[in-house]
Amino acid sequence: MIEIPMLLAAAAPATRLVRRKARQRVEAAGRGDGTGVPRMLRHPAREGRWLRGRMLVGPSGTTWAPSTRAGAAVSLPAELRRTGLRAPSLREAITINGGSGIVECASPEGTVLIAVMPYELEHVLKALDAAPRAEQPER
Repeated sequence: MIEIPMLLAAAAPATRLVRRKARQRVEAAGRGDGTGVPRMLRHPAREGRWLRGRMLVGPSGTTWAPSTRAGAAVSLPAELRRTGLRAPSLREAITINGGSGIVECASPEGTVLIAVMPYELEHVLKALDAAPRAEQPER
């Protein structure tokens, strides 16, 4: 019975820290500074694996900073364009946080999936929409 109050006492400071870091990232983005958004990436080069890392968003664009050796071999494709937004399936929710949103993106390399927590989602969507597009050839 004592475990429940102890668990709640430990969860409150952790929640406060997570919210403070998210608020700091939003404030930095508002000033135009570069920020790192924690997320998971599913890249066509590593089919079937979710890779942990950070999406570095700044004035020069977006880049991928891996947290593991498996993610070090991939990078964000140059012509990444957002095609959709959805909730994770039950199978995906086992691997990633079920409360996150999945941003579906198209690229020349294939479909790239980006899993981001809801409080970081707006920041990531703005960064993806602001990314430079490749010129379309005229017909």
